[in-house]
Amino acid sequence: MSWPEQQAAGVEPIALHAYFGGGFHHPHLRGTTVHDWPLNVFSDEDAAAQLSILRAIASSDLHNLVYRADYRIVPAVNRTTSS
Repeated sequence: MSWPEQQAAGVEPIALHAYFGGGFHHPHLRGTTVHDWPLNVFSDEDAAAQLSILRAIASSDLHNLVYRADYRIVPAVNRTTSS
């Protein structure tokens, strides 16, 4: 996931990857800055249960990217509300 503020800050986009590394006993999930979460999916229910982990990886990546750049890379921070 990429957006203008993140690109301007020069930090990596948020990315979610599933991979089966050499020597691993099972596949893993990985983010841009968050690495090696176990990925054990044997059924549709297992896959659906991974959604919370994908959300956790993405939000953890965003947290880490803010510290690599600036909190203003988050578009919601820069929005103004009208009364």
